[in-house]
Amino acid sequence: MSPMASNERKKKRKRRKSASGSVAESSPAGTFSDHLESTARLSNNSSVILSPSSSQIPPVLSSRSFLTSNDNGFTNYVKDHYPGFVHLHVVQYEQTLQQHDFHAYARQALERLRDASYYQYDIVMAGGKHSSRTFVKRTLVGEPGITYKYLGVRLFAHAWSGPLASPAMKAIGEVNRRMIEITKQMPNPGSCNYNLTLINYMEPTSHTSIGFKEEANYGMGKVSVSWHADSSLESGSSIGVYHCFPTQRAARWDWRIALRPSPDSNKPGNIAPVVVNTKDGDLYFLLGDFNENYQHCVLAGSQANRISSTHRVAVTAEDTYDYILKRVKIARKRFRLQLEGNEDDKTFKSPSPTTLDAKIIRYCQRVLTELEMEWIAQYWLQGAEHDKMHVWWQRPMKTLEAYFSALEEYTYKLCQLCVNIDTSDMVPVDVLKVLLAEFKSRQSLRQHWDERRGDKIYQRRISAEYRPVARPSFLSKEQQDGTKLDERLPKDLSSTIHQLSQVLKKRSGNVHTNEQNGSLSTGCLTTGTKTNTSTGSKERIEKKKKKQRVH
Repeated sequence: MSPMASNERKKKRKRRKSASGSVAESSPAGTFSDHLESTARLSNNSSVILSPSSSQIPPVLSSRSFLTSNDNGFTNYVKDHYPGFVHLHVVQYEQTLQQHDFHAYARQALERLRDASYYQYDIVMAGGKHSSRTFVKRTLVGEPGITYKYLGVRLFAHAWSGPLASPAMKAIGEVNRRMIEITKQMPNPGSCNYNLTLINYMEPTSHTSIGFKEEANYGMGKVSVSWHADSSLESGSSIGVYHCFPTQRAARWDWRIALRPSPDSNKPGNIAPVVVNTKDGDLYFLLGDFNENYQHCVLAGSQANRISSTHRVAVTAEDTYDYILKRVKIARKRFRLQLEGNEDDKTFKSPSPTTLDAKIIRYCQRVLTELEMEWIAQYWLQGAEHDKMHVWWQRPMKTLEAYFSALEEYTYKLCQLCVNIDTSDMVPVDVLKVLLAEFKSRQSLRQHWDERRGDKIYQRRISAEYRPVARPSFLSKEQQDGTKLDERLPKDLSSTIHQLSQVLKKRSGNVHTNEQNGSLSTGCLTTGTKTNTSTGSKERIEKKKKKQRVH
């Protein structure tokens, strides 16, 4: 060996030693980043972003306007420009993170739901105008009583715990528990106590008659899930995703995930979008506030089906059974006190129409509208089979429909007071105005829901057992049997709205006349002052005459 060659070898060894020293300085021995670096080399994974080295030099772009793992410097570019995105292969989380057999367990749990037909298409209303069927099938699993709303449709979660949870759903709960464990091992994991998972079943471009759209902005290929940021999540919370490609022979695993800064974020405009290749059993995470600053989309594979379980920390302030149950209980109690009073009170007196409170009536009517449109109608929009499969929700929905009946009956009694010739003059005008406004709003929403349920897309694209059921019912059992007189308003409120309008018109005219008469009869004397209003009026008239003479 020549001296020159020997010197070159020494220089190379020195450079390697220096590089390893810099790694040790930036990442202490035995840390999570060290483990990822070593397992990344084992799995030859160029998209793992937690590499301890970093480069501010962006890769050289070809004619494409986005980056892939084939571009030089891709790993470091993602690390520098997409902080919070973590991508792991099976070998990394099962061996390094001690999550043995997680992939096999999670895949079996998701395939069990597929075999039991839990994954179904949703009919959504993007923009709130036109109905369309999703490209993917979905189901929601989570804490008992939780829901998730997107694009105008509310998904009701199958409970993964409690006495009504099936073994299949309990298995998803175990997957969620382990996803939380893995997330907490990440640097800066954020809030990650996931309370639900939205599971997506996606077909490849070759297995479906649905025409996938091309990604329009960057030419990335066919899109299964378009650009978006997940909604209705706790601020600063993380998202953890496990996905698998169910066993298929000779199938290409070419599903990809794309990332870009959100158009409305404050990120620099020169950050290039990136496309990450995925394999069977991969995990990826959007940690902390990543979802608030970046968007992602799913680029469709050509052969293999894909199931993804997306674990989230959903907001629970409004989208739970406990929330709406509390609201309807308060509304019923307040409504009852307005109309019937409190018989437990020793000083009990039967309420008078004159004591009706417009603010309380408005609250009760808006809760009634919310209950009908956002819960009962949403639940039954998804069909009778949806009710059969959502075992946990069957009793709660009966409870909510019972509260709906009670609030409807109180509303009927209130309307009788408003339109009855003996009591209509005693109801405050503000109450009439509130009731009229709320009825007009509810009538419009009912027409909207009738149109939505009658959309032809359900006949064309959805199987019969999942087509909408017209609920709630506007007749009680006694009314249906003919054993009880009507104590509810009809579904069509047009006649009631007309009656209230006539009463309000009459009352407004009377109030105006009374005000004029009152100013003439009582304006001469005002308590606590010697001002004579009639004299004041004469003085104003005289001043006007003087001004006219001057001009």
